[in-house]
Amino acid sequence: MISIKLARHGLKNTPFFHIVVLQSRSRPTRKPIEQLGTYNPIPHKDGSKDITLNFERAKYWISVGAKPSESVARILAKADIIPPRPRPGMPNPSPSTPIKAPAPSAPSTPSA
Repeated sequence: MISIKLARHGLKNTPFFHIVVLQSRSRPTRKPIEQLGTYNPIPHKDGSKDITLNFERAKYWISVGAKPSESVARILAKADIIPPRPRPGMPNPSPSTPIKAPAPSAPSTPSA
């Protein structure tokens, strides 16, 4: 089975990840089948993080049955390549109970 994982690179306290396609039983540090992109989790001063991803190749590997890890699945969901996974502990709104807006109250008339 083939999986899409993050392979850690970089220095101590400055992680940098490669998004790679590997055999599911192999270590992420082995030579990958293909590198799809990179991910830098350290935010810039404006709070943004660097992600580069080859969309066509990611869609191809998903279509042939590669399973992304949880962290890669979150990245792919933000890129709208796969639907987001439900997060454990977060309640899903049930479709049978629609949420109703509160009824508007009657305007009060000022007494003279």
